[in-house]
Amino acid sequence: MAPAAEQHDRSKDQDRLLPVLAVERALRAIVLIGVGLILLTHVHTDWADLARRFAEQIGLDPSRSETGRLVSRLAGFGPQQAHRAGEIAVGYGVLEAIEGYGLFRRRRWGEYLTIISTALLLVPEIQELHKHPTWLKVGGLVLNVVIVVYLIGRQLQRGKRAPTMVGGVRGQAA
Repeated sequence: MAPAAEQHDRSKDQDRLLPVLAVERALRAIVLIGVGLILLTHVHTDWADLARRFAEQIGLDPSRSETGRLVSRLAGFGPQQAHRAGEIAVGYGVLEAIEGYGLFRRRRWGEYLTIISTALLLVPEIQELHKHPTWLKVGGLVLNVVIVVYLIGRQLQRGKRAPTMVGGVRGQAA
């Protein structure tokens, strides 16, 4: 197979990952917007009590490790914090939805937006991982690094194989 044909086959294989990333972003958007709307419409809810009862219903001991830490953090979660968290969740969910649309439609701006927003949030992820390390946080960080590296690689490959314009006809070399 000729080098150009091999390059084309590899780029088609890489293109198959974009819809997967788009679905991942869309699912995150749905969850974030849903959680955000719940927080915005239920600002006076006792979230600690709700989390404690939910943990007990699914068989977790709310006084142990991560579950207990979550319940204790929610104990000081008042209406202002719920409203602010809801706004942030909805805003971030909208950003994820826009990224998902751009990736699904294979738009270059969608890839750039995903690279920038994901890379910017790596710093807070690392800080949170440093404060309270969990395997779930490590997995999320690794996934986001892989996504950024993959999309940057796509952009670099796209720059190498960009067709030239000669006389208004795409693809003809000078």
